[in-house]
Amino acid sequence: MSKGRLRQIQRRIQSTGSIMQITRAMEMVARAKVQKVEKQLAAVRRFEQEVTRIVSHIVTQGIDHPLLKPGGKKAILVLTSDMGLCGAFNTDLMKKAEDEASSLADEFAGYMVVGARGAAHFRKDPKTLMILEKLYDVPDFATAERLVDRILEGLENETFQGLKVVHSKFRSALIQRASSYDLIPVTICEPEKGEGYRKDWEFEPEVEEHMDRYLFLYLAAKLFSSMFETKVSEFYARMNAMKNATENAEEVIRRLT
Repeated sequence: MSKGRLRQIQRRIQSTGSIMQITRAMEMVARAKVQKVEKQLAAVRRFEQEVTRIVSHIVTQGIDHPLLKPGGKKAILVLTSDMGLCGAFNTDLMKKAEDEASSLADEFAGYMVVGARGAAHFRKDPKTLMILEKLYDVPDFATAERLVDRILEGLENETFQGLKVVHSKFRSALIQRASSYDLIPVTICEPEKGEGYRKDWEFEPEVEEHMDRYLFLYLAAKLFSSMFETKVSEFYARMNAMKNATENAEEVIRRLT
């Protein structure tokens, strides 16, 4: 083998080694972040379940409210990440949103996008209603409340009459699935009979006086949970992508050596 060819191989080994150091470092950062955030996920899920249980006793009282009425065009809220290097994570979310839009057909009102990666994809789409980038690092409840304010503003302006949410459902460290659900109109099933179940609840003051606040709390809790699930999924997706990239770099170096 010529000296020129050897030098070329040596340069490739060095450059691949440099890339491997970066991917390994990013894997470690993602691992540290997900260990911190995942501990909070169980509490967030319990909070969302408890709010849903409480509000379910209210909405099944036969109370009339605009957020409970079906009909009209639906917007799609897409929760994506601000950073890349997380494999097919964002691609799956955007494809899921586009599939949901296709299924709505004439009933589709437009996209509401959270995250820089989703913004880059949907920015040129004429049906994009809202883009929010760098909204949060780790989501908190106040951020979810601000997002609900933007959604209610769209409803008041009659830009749309319903809303679907596309987010990432965290299953395990290896499985994160793009998922969707209807947020508006609010549809909550009859509360299950069990511990804490009562049919003769009494409310003071009357439920009608504070129905807006109850439903606002429910919408914020649902979005908070979805944002948290998406963030945990993002960290795991990045950790897995960087781990695979590091292993691939090691194999390239081994073959070149």
